[in-house]
Amino acid sequence: MIRTSCIGLVSALAFAGLAASAQAGSDLEAALAKGGKKLTGPELADRLKGKTVTFVSSATGDKYLVFYGEMNQAASRKVGGSASVSGFHAITDRDQVCLGWEGSDLPKLRCVDVVLIDGVMHKYKPDGSLSGHISEVADGNAV
Repeated sequence: MIRTSCIGLVSALAFAGLAASAQAGSDLEAALAKGGKKLTGPELADRLKGKTVTFVSSATGDKYLVFYGEMNQAASRKVGGSASVSGFHAITDRDQVCLGWEGSDLPKLRCVDVVLIDGVMHKYKPDGSLSGHISEVADGNAV
């Protein structure tokens, strides 16, 4: 009896996780269905390398300056803040851009798909949910 209940609970949790993932995936799917264009690796390099972007978080509205260096170095700081972090960026063969920051407790790459919508770059997490958008792009390192 207990074993059956545990299996049922695990199954229900797994189903709920899949349903949440499918729900979150709808942001990316909706953007592409409305005519958004997923940027390719070469397009990402052209738009990001050697530039500082202003990234606006969809969760908080906070703005961050993020520099994508020519040699894959990266730097970031919150707009209005003084503390910055450094790390690296990479563009994958799956047409995603990834960032890794030094000093993280668990160093990991955070990779996103970038979709161009009405001339604005939008970033989508691996689960398809919207991470935020890039409101400005400037040449060089402004971090």
